[in-house]
This record gives sequence, structure tokens and C-alpha cells, in this order.
Amino acid sequence: MLLILIIPAFWLVLLIFLFIWKRELFIKTWHEPYFSDTPILIESDDWGPGGKFHANRLQNLLDCLAKYKDSVNRSAVLTADVILTVPDTQAIKDAPASFFPRKVLDRHFPEIYKVMMSGVENDLLVPQLHGLEHLNDEAFATLCIAGDSRIAKASTDSNWWDWESLDSPLQAHYVNGSTLPTTPVPAAKAKEIIDIAVETFHRLFGYPSLTAVAPCYLWNDDVESEWSRHAIQAIQTAGYRCVGRARDGRYIQDKSLIRAGDKNTRSQIYLVRNVMYEPVDGKNTPASAYLEAIRSYRQALPITISTHRYNYTRSEEESRSSLEGLAALLSNLTKDLAIPRFLSSAELAEAMINPEQDIINHFNKKTWPKVKKINGIAKMGPFLSRLYYRHPKLAAIAYISGLIIPCWLIYQIASPKKLH
Repeated sequence: MLLILIIPAFWLVLLIFLFIWKRELFIKTWHEPYFSDTPILIESDDWGPGGKFHANRLQNLLDCLAKYKDSVNRSAVLTADVILTVPDTQAIKDAPASFFPRKVLDRHFPEIYKVMMSGVENDLLVPQLHGLEHLNDEAFATLCIAGDSRIAKASTDSNWWDWESLDSPLQAHYVNGSTLPTTPVPAAKAKEIIDIAVETFHRLFGYPSLTAVAPCYLWNDDVESEWSRHAIQAIQTAGYRCVGRARDGRYIQDKSLIRAGDKNTRSQIYLVRNVMYEPVDGKNTPASAYLEAIRSYRQALPITISTHRYNYTRSEEESRSSLEGLAALLSNLTKDLAIPRFLSSAELAEAMINPEQDIINHFNKKTWPKVKKINGIAKMGPFLSRLYYRHPKLAAIAYISGLIIPCWLIYQIASPKKLH
């Protein structure tokens, strides 16, 4: 009998100690957004200029997405992180130093642009600003003129399309990665390329981008300031921000931990990719992506799937395998999750900013019911789940002390996130 009283008393004292020790963590985690309906986002970088066969590959991807419906009968939707131009490599060597010749998406790659616009109309694709190009223009021009071997194929083949295969540092947009450590572009340069990109994006898609994601996750305050000036409300991340790369190639993080819904000093919201499906890299399978998605589901988080263009635009076999895996992943998620909701990044951002607003696809004017959130004590289950998955020390203390038993019972009773 005495033991029955001692154990709960011990747990209560431990909880008080943990709250004092981790007060800020607990409060911040409690005030994060929790979703009753589960947003599912498919984020895919680098769509834009490419070989003509890219149009067919993109159409295949959109056809795949059209097969899967959420709880309000909306099809899966691709947030296509768009690159607007590529270098005109044949014109660079003869161009004036102050001019960087570019090939633009709609003018030079009409087949791909047509598929994109069809995807927008059919509510299968929502464009998002990725960058004017997926490289640093000044660095690329300098290397091109110098005949640098790192860009030999790209600079000599007018039909080059596989820009994602360039050396990683050379793919950065807002830093010069031609030598390491990288150097950030000056604020005036950031303003110039973002001004052009925003204007071009609006012209191409008929509505401004409300969200952005930086190539290679490399950007800084100057870039965020320019995005804010153009009314970009949200920034897609991988859970961190990097301002450059060190001499050894290591990414330099100045915000090493970003949670979905965090805000910067300009009140822009950060979004976070938390499911990796990059099968061509040989690391992420449909099974591993599903487990990551379920972990997010149990925490009442949005499920944001990262899957880059190259998974679908390289060899026929790789493309087919990537599509089959994505189909399996979406099939399992729509079957197993209680209330799945397919959204774009811009729509998720607006749902966080204005929770009572219906979902609006501004690019085709279609609307969908609002995404429901969890409030009050009902958050306790997914709140405990976030602490468990994110903080191994707290989980270890819970196991050693036995506190995991009441926490598990509370999660089972209080969590609205049950799998079918």
C-alpha cells in the first residue's frame, strides 16, 4: 500500500524537477501548432528548365499524384520548387561582363512550362520560388570563361539539363561556392536576383510566390529581408538554416534547430521537411519514408515529404522505381491516417497564420475546407510524443524512472492520432 503512494509521489516530484529544468522547452513545445487533420505536403526541388523529356516525366509524376485522394477528395498536390532560368552557356563567353545570358522557362522550354500550367489548372501542382537559377551566376560565368573542369559538360553542351549533378558547392544560389569557404552574395546582389526572380515568377504563374526555399539550404538574413519585402510569408527548411560552407565543405549553421511554425524577426514562418524520399540517393525507401511520416503523425505535425526532381528525370529505370515507391508511400498514408489532407507549402503557411481560413490555392482559385488543429488539453498526447521523439535524455529519464508508464497511458487516452 505504501509503495502505491510512494511511486506516484516520486513521479510528481520528478515532473516538478523536469518542468523547472526544461521549462522553456516545455512551454515552447506546447505552443507549437498541432494538427487534428494531417497536412501531407510533397516538396520537390529544381523543377524548371530541362530536357524535353522532362515534360513527360513531370506529367507521369502528376498522373501518379492524381490517383490519391485525401479526406476531402482532393488529389495529392506537388509543391514544385521552381528554378526559373538556366545559363545560356553558348552566349556566356561573348557576353559583356555586366550581363549574364539566361534561358527562361516559358520561352526556351515551352513543353515543360505547358505541363506545369496544366498541373496548376488541374490542382496537381502549386509552384513555389526556388531561385532564379540553381547556381551563382557570377561564379558560373567566371568558371565558364576560365574553362574550369568542374563545369566542362554544362558549359559545352547546349542541351545540358542535369544541373543537380554539378559539384554541390557550385549549386548554391545565394553564396559563391567556386572556392571554399563560400562567400555570401552582397546584399545588393541578393536584391537584384530576387527582384528578377519574383517578377519572373509572377509573370509565369499569374500570382506571386508566398513561400520560398533556398537552393542547397544556403541563405542568410539579407535574403530573408528581400523575401519579406516581396511579401513572401514562409520559408521552407530542412530544420536548420545554413549561411555558407566551411573550407572542408561542412555546412555552417546559424540556426541549427528550426521547428515548424517558428518565426523570424520579420514574422515570416518557417516550415520543415521531415520525411525524406530521395530513392536515387540510395538512402530513402518507401518503407523508411513511411516510418518517418508515422512518427510525424503521432506528433500531430504536418508531414512534409522531400523528393527532388532528379529522382524522376534521370534513367528510365530510376524514374519508374521512384514513381512506384512514391505511389506505395501515398497509398499507405491515405489508407492508414485518420484525416489526411493534401496541401501545398503556401497553403500550410496560410493555415498556420489564419487557422480559421479555408484553404485557398491562389494559382487556380480553388478552395478546400480549413485544416483543423488540436487545442487545449487534447494536445497532451502528441505533446508527450514530441518530447519523446525529439529529446533522448527525457526519454531515457522516463524509462529509468518508470515515468514512461503514466506517460504512455496518457498518450493512449489523450492522443487523437490513431492509425486505421
